[in-house]
Amino acid sequence: MKGIKVVQRLLRGRLNRETNRVLDSYACFVRRPQSELEEKLRQLKPEGEPTILLGATPWQQDLVLTLDRLSAHGLIVGASGSGKSYCALSMLSQMLSASTSNIPSFGTLDAKGELFDKAKSYLHAHLFRLSPEERERVRRRIVVIDFSNDEFITPYNILARKGYLADELMIANRIDTISEQFAGLSALSVRMRMTLKYFFLLMAEFDLPLSCFERLCVDSVLLAALVERSQNLAVRDYFLHRFDGESRSTILSVRQRIDALLISEGVRLSLSASSAPDFTALQDKGFIVLVNTAGRTITRGISELLQGLILSDIKQSVFRRSSSQRFIWFFDEAQNLYKTSANREHMVDLLTMGRSFNSFFVLLTQSLTSAIRDADVLNSVLANVKWIVMLRSTLRDAELIAPAIPATGTCAKPRRNPFEPPAYLSEAEEIRAKLREITRLPDRQAYCWLKAQLPTAVRISPPCVREPHEIAGCRSEQFEEFVRSQPLGQGIAKNEIAREMDQLQTRLRELTSPAIQLVSADGRKDGNRTKAKTLIKALEDEYAKKNQ
Repeated sequence: MKGIKVVQRLLRGRLNRETNRVLDSYACFVRRPQSELEEKLRQLKPEGEPTILLGATPWQQDLVLTLDRLSAHGLIVGASGSGKSYCALSMLSQMLSASTSNIPSFGTLDAKGELFDKAKSYLHAHLFRLSPEERERVRRRIVVIDFSNDEFITPYNILARKGYLADELMIANRIDTISEQFAGLSALSVRMRMTLKYFFLLMAEFDLPLSCFERLCVDSVLLAALVERSQNLAVRDYFLHRFDGESRSTILSVRQRIDALLISEGVRLSLSASSAPDFTALQDKGFIVLVNTAGRTITRGISELLQGLILSDIKQSVFRRSSSQRFIWFFDEAQNLYKTSANREHMVDLLTMGRSFNSFFVLLTQSLTSAIRDADVLNSVLANVKWIVMLRSTLRDAELIAPAIPATGTCAKPRRNPFEPPAYLSEAEEIRAKLREITRLPDRQAYCWLKAQLPTAVRISPPCVREPHEIAGCRSEQFEEFVRSQPLGQGIAKNEIAREMDQLQTRLRELTSPAIQLVSADGRKDGNRTKAKTLIKALEDEYAKKNQ
């Protein structure tokens, strides 16, 4: 023992130097990946280009994206309250504050109203800082579609004819969306779908909104008058030869389902209008579009149905775009858009081909793996999104970014007793442990993976989003007064919709005036049913002559 101590004393300096050298080499090995990551993060921030701050790393380095790179399909996953809407609002606020010439136009589709309401507040904050002329110019770019608002209405006639789409295809899309919403015991039968098809074709031909459906079901005189004037031979054939054979229960069942769509006054007024938004023009001309399908009088089922109808219109509009103007859609509660087969097909097409038409989609969802059970559809989402923000979520959702979780090989296994030799987790065990950490992340803490720019996911703290009145630079009371005085959107007042509906009723009365003059064989005026039957018999004779 004395000999060993003597040797240690003699070689103490050399042993210390060699020990430090080995430790430094290991430290360099550990620091190298972070050094490379820091360099890549610096490269993401080019000089002179506006950027969007996604968050700060634990070592206080900013993670940013240029507006060009933000214009890509994205995914924000997180449990309720973890900060999904907060992340989206941070992006929207920064986009509004960027250089006017480089602001990407954007839209939101919200099924619960939270993102919609806050986005409106931040738009007001942006407008507050502008001159009156510039404010008016920006206001003309904003379209608000709020189905919960029964005072300021955005027209949304789902049966409005589209010059680029055949009536039969448009009606088929509408019926598919409605049919899939009434699943289970309330599912539409084949006969119900056929009845809806011919009623919708007739209504579309005469520019009648959905709210006229019930009247057509009960007013045989009006129905006969429209059939007489219809230029669609298939519609005439159905109502002249097959409609009388439909059972009363079939017509009643269809009426009940259509009535369910019109319970909310805001929804009824929007669907009763004579026109509908042109999403192609809104995207090509650089508008800002905010859509809300939630409300106190709107059931969850109707909200999801409205989402499906709008999603179908957005899909058709994207593939008709001709402008290079970038447009980013933020879909909140995106898991709802994967519940039905029709919506899943729309989403797959949009994520697969939307980039070619300069339309991009950011999906905000509580759980992607729970909403999408089809592996092919899930792979389609993961293959097409360019960036992912993973907040606190389930382990199954956290596994979506498993390929980007780095393994260092330096994570020690827990020691059962102080005398147990140190051991380290394997690569798979280390990744699994880090994924479990995601299930316990605090609110507004996330992992961000920029798939095309960074090889690994980076833990970030999203930037603090100031209150709207703070951004506007005024007191909260002053800001609230400004919001009340500056309504957003391009809707019309409730009385304007009422005036349109009165004009429609007048037009329908004019259409039925010939039928009112019908008389029975003995010259006396007959009841509505007899008049309608007389007219239908005349139409049958006319149709038979044309086919001889």
